Amino acid sequence: MRGLVNQSGIGTATRNTVRALEEQEVEVTSDPADEYDLLHLQWIGPRSLHYARLAHRQGRPVALTVHTTPDTIKGAFTMSHALVAPYSRYLRWFIRHVDLLITPSRQAAESLQPLAPKKAIHVFSGGIDLDRFSFDEETRIAYRRKHNLTRPTVLSVGQIIPRKGVETFFAAARLLPEYDFLWIGPHVSPLLFYNPWFDRILRHRPSNVRLLGFEPNIERTYCGCDLLFHPSHSESLGLVILEAAAVGLPLVVRRLPVYHGWLEDGVNCLMGESPQEFAAAISTFVSNQAPSISSLEIANCHSLHTVGHDLIAAYEEVLR
Repeated sequence: MRGLVNQSGIGTATRNTVRALEEQEVEVTSDPADEYDLLHLQWIGPRSLHYARLAHRQGRPVALTVHTTPDTIKGAFTMSHALVAPYSRYLRWFIRHVDLLITPSRQAAESLQPLAPKKAIHVFSGGIDLDRFSFDEETRIAYRRKHNLTRPTVLSVGQIIPRKGVETFFAAARLLPEYDFLWIGPHVSPLLFYNPWFDRILRHRPSNVRLLGFEPNIERTYCGCDLLFHPSHSESLGLVILEAAAVGLPLVVRRLPVYHGWLEDGVNCLMGESPQEFAAAISTFVSNQAPSISSLEIANCHSLHTVGHDLIAAYEEVLR
């Protein structure tokens, strides 16, 4: 489970949080036995609960970033729909041991508010390393040579689960056989997710789709591809969108409430709902018919510098 979390958006956000704080010259430790002023949790497992209780007994405040709301666990693992209600109850109970709540988006905060009616919820992402995620032509050439990419290349990033829109990704690929489609992200263990229907979809994927697994140097992949297609059915934010935007990739996304206020169809991305709409949007970008649509500005307000300042301001509220 720890490896899966490390390879997910939660793991990325956690590493970015540490970087953001270190840039502000805040000392950070991952050892609960060390001396510290505040405990910041990014996961709500049993060990996290143990350390939250221990911190309170020692008079230390606890912050929690909630990445997974009840709305976003649907389709994430076997029997997930049946676990929405129990997960909500557990999350409500966990929050009682928390002094500071953080979510990555306004919609996530709205989803969380009924579970924490007396707590203020701060909204900011885990941040983007703008130095790491920037376009580099030499990196692009090397990546495309390594993977023998000679045609327009469409990218998606995320765990290979139904919630991420894998079936829609495959359907769009079938409509665009002249393009290459890459999916970067880990397969989830059958112990956590198994669905015969989904397994058949993976086995019978189109010939122009490649599943390349987890990529630790994902910035190279962004440089090597031509656009990000993110057909996810639900997100608490969509960190991969910020990463792709920082590199300057065009964005094709599903029309979701979580994107309201920062993604605008026809301004910084193209949106759709059906495979046909997505295929048309992808073709529009590849054929350079939308030169005025740019994603570059999206990531700037999520820099590690900005997030570090936001974190410190939020911490100070509970450290007074």
